[in-house]
Amino acid sequence: MTHKRQPLFVPRSLLLALAFVAGSAPAHAADKDGAYWSQRPDECRNFVRLHAATDRKPETEAVRNWISGYLSAYNRLTPETYDITGATDFEQVLRAVERYCKNNPFADVSAAMETVTTDLYPTRHQTRRQAGR
Repeated sequence: MTHKRQPLFVPRSLLLALAFVAGSAPAHAADKDGAYWSQRPDECRNFVRLHAATDRKPETEAVRNWISGYLSAYNRLTPETYDITGATDFEQVLRAVERYCKNNPFADVSAAMETVTTDLYPTRHQTRRQAGR
């Protein structure tokens, strides 16, 4: 006796959900020109002023937290990236942002982060094991 395999039944709602998730990949996270709006549009000259201050103001913590979130989102959304910072620590990232901002005072902090992450990419940790965690 030969058993005939029944085709797998997949509800349309599941197919629709899968199509939606597949279409929301990070590669489609900007407009057709590659532009996107950042929730941290502060100018670099403001970052330099805050970063140089000896006292920690709420604005200083806000921008540091935004940078931390940017790095976490980058790690989550970039293929083959466990930790974009690699062997670089957070204070070194802040110094890299500061260098960019000193050279580009009218750019915004998100532009600085794009440059910093591009510079860090070749030395990123691609796996948890590589990061020693």
